[in-house]
Amino acid sequence: MSQSQIGTASQSVNQPRAKHSGEVVLLSSGKSPWEGISLEHLHFPAIDISNMTAMSHHLTLQLGTPKSVELKVNGKFNRQQMIPGNVCITPAQHLHAIRWQSEMEVLSMTLEPSFVMKALHESVNPDRVELIMHRGQNDPLIREILLVLKVELEAGCPSGRLYGEAMGTALAVHLLKTYTKLQPTPFQSEDKLPHYKLAQVLEYIQAHLDQDIRLADLAALAGMSKYYFCRLFKQSLGVTPHQYVLLQRIERSKQLLKQKDLAIANIALMCGFKNQSHLTTLFRKNVGTTPKRFRTLA
Repeated sequence: MSQSQIGTASQSVNQPRAKHSGEVVLLSSGKSPWEGISLEHLHFPAIDISNMTAMSHHLTLQLGTPKSVELKVNGKFNRQQMIPGNVCITPAQHLHAIRWQSEMEVLSMTLEPSFVMKALHESVNPDRVELIMHRGQNDPLIREILLVLKVELEAGCPSGRLYGEAMGTALAVHLLKTYTKLQPTPFQSEDKLPHYKLAQVLEYIQAHLDQDIRLADLAALAGMSKYYFCRLFKQSLGVTPHQYVLLQRIERSKQLLKQKDLAIANIALMCGFKNQSHLTTLFRKNVGTTPKRFRTLA
């Protein structure tokens, strides 16, 4: 099976991607707050992609109905049936060719090599890591993450960059653990964040609740990779960083709702919600009533 080194290429997934003739972009994360990853919902006509080399890693989730494609391996095209729900994994710098004779619909995830490597930097030597190409892989975790991010994107990314970064990090670590020769340092379930580091992170979160908090900033504050930070944070508090931030925003909104002179729309922005509708949806889900009703009863 073909292999390609992950490397440390610095090309950004926000740069324009080379489009194919007849390709239709149905949905794109181009204007989302996500960093290091991008997601597109694409519709292709019959097409012949010859000897293409991408600068980033690509995951393609087959949608719709089964399709017959031809993949070039060792200089020869071989026919393969692509099943909806299955995933193709193409490493950066990998030279590949593929063609098909009918329309096709896919979810396409792109990950920067640097983003993938930073996800688990404590136990990774980037010069020795190889991501292995797979075609038609049945991987429930990759499928679920891509579909969840599609729903988030369709909703306008209301959960912010922290959510997207966390999902992208989980995906990157899964790739490193499952589709490389990497053998990372085992995670000890009893590990937790040191108290002083946890205190620093929680203080930072409180001071920046009105902003779009980045997972990378929280991990850097703790002095570790995003993956290990997420794991240790949850071991320490029982919730993920994204869940904790959401709960703190809800609690702050409760306090501000007691100030009758503040408009609910302004409270939403002061607590880091995208808008009043975003606050109302999550407030009702977590508190069991709307902000307006809560204010009346307070």
